[in-house]
Amino acid sequence: MHKVLIAEDDKIFQKRLKKVFEKYEDKIEIIQVYDGQEAIEYLKTHTISLLVTDIQMPSANGLVVISYMNEYHPYVPCFVMTSYGTSRLKEKLSEDVISFYQKPFDPDEFADSVMEVLDRLKENKQTKSIPVIGFLEMIEMEKASCVFEIRLPGKPPGEMYFEKGELYDAVCGSLKGEEAALELIPGETATVKYRFFPRKIIQRKINTDLKTLIEKSFK
Repeated sequence: MHKVLIAEDDKIFQKRLKKVFEKYEDKIEIIQVYDGQEAIEYLKTHTISLLVTDIQMPSANGLVVISYMNEYHPYVPCFVMTSYGTSRLKEKLSEDVISFYQKPFDPDEFADSVMEVLDRLKENKQTKSIPVIGFLEMIEMEKASCVFEIRLPGKPPGEMYFEKGELYDAVCGSLKGEEAALELIPGETATVKYRFFPRKIIQRKINTDLKTLIEKSFK
């Protein structure tokens, strides 16, 4: 039987999701948690078939949970619920890696989509990962303030600093600012971590918008 972990702090919406999955109760077990840290603690000791997570949650948000999954469970499909438009992300990310649903959505259609993905799961799971660009666009979309840590094979570790979804600065080894960002953005197979923005003020050293930087990095 498949285990589906749902991380969502809205208890009323959690009840609605639990209700629509009742028709599949012979195939799946639903585990419900109400913040990102609770989801991570569960994932440390349990195996799941699929993750459903909201982005905006207390304690640890959905971006923290997704970065944890990307590092420790990259073969597990993720369904992300967000209040923001997702068209740009859907264009860039394969739904085999991550699926986005903009709220409000039809819970019955959502449950059917989850079951379709579970039915396609292969016994021999192959490692997948979310490219750096996917995380960057999620940070921008959610207007998050954070430090985004990136480790790419064969390159020095890097960090990117965001304030309300805007990229302020970046470092990668001896590279700084826009030069460092252009080195990090194209990464396909990366270990990433997301942490909340430090209290100290970060001086803005990058004034180019993220979309332009992404275009430049792939030229």
